[in-house]
Amino acid sequence: MIGAALSFGAFAQDSTSTSTTSPTEQTQQQHKDMYVFKNSKMWAVKNGNITAMADNVTLSDGTVVKTTGEITKDGKTEALKDGQYIDVDGNIGETTEK
Repeated sequence: MIGAALSFGAFAQDSTSTSTTSPTEQTQQQHKDMYVFKNSKMWAVKNGNITAMADNVTLSDGTVVKTTGEITKDGKTEALKDGQYIDVDGNIGETTEK
């Protein structure tokens, strides 16, 4: 059921880009670890595996990602919206599926 409800395979990344990134680099970008807020729950995506976030996480830049979907970055707290993610570098984006 989780696999059907959570389809994180397609993220807001343009695979038809005309950039000079190699196929290996593109694959690495598409499989970047991240934390996704979906169906009012936080999910950890690591090495392509999706699991429910059990504990809050502090990223290397000091950003705190909470299991509630709140993130604290540079002293400011905001809540991720359904379908948004934060990657391990602290970049926020949206999945293509909502």
